[in-house]
Amino acid sequence: MSEEDITIEEESTPDLVKKLREDLKKCNAEKADYLAGWQRAKADFVNARREEEERRADFSGFVEVKIISDFLPVLDSLEIATKDKNWQTLDKTWQDGIKCLHKQFVEVLKGYNIEEIKAVSERFDPAKHEAVGEVNTGDEKEDGMVVEEIRKGYKLGNKIIRVTQVKINKYNK
Repeated sequence: MSEEDITIEEESTPDLVKKLREDLKKCNAEKADYLAGWQRAKADFVNARREEEERRADFSGFVEVKIISDFLPVLDSLEIATKDKNWQTLDKTWQDGIKCLHKQFVEVLKGYNIEEIKAVSERFDPAKHEAVGEVNTGDEKEDGMVVEEIRKGYKLGNKIIRVTQVKINKYNK
């Protein structure tokens, strides 16, 4: 017989049951602590994974917007070229080529859900518009209305990529 067996035989049955119950309570408490710790660790891991996925998506979106923002001046240049006074003097083949490039650019932006910000005939909104000039008006109702678009603005959903540069009406009595 082992020492433990000898100890058990020496104890009375009620004492043995009491000791076993205490040991069982202790084991159950340890089990509950281990389970709670495991559940917390699992929840922390799930949260960390979700946060990392959100960071990656945010970074990816930021890079996408940055790249598109860097190409917007090229689109501006294509639009300026078609409005230039010398546009009509260009060979028709060149005109068609520039128009085709412009159209491709616009289609790429649409593919990324990039939209132009509507400005003309809208009320000036500093979140979407940058006032670069004023036009005097005698009509008080026209005060603050956008009358001309100088440079197009773009947005991705509700996020402004670039504000529209505009001229606005200024009421003068």
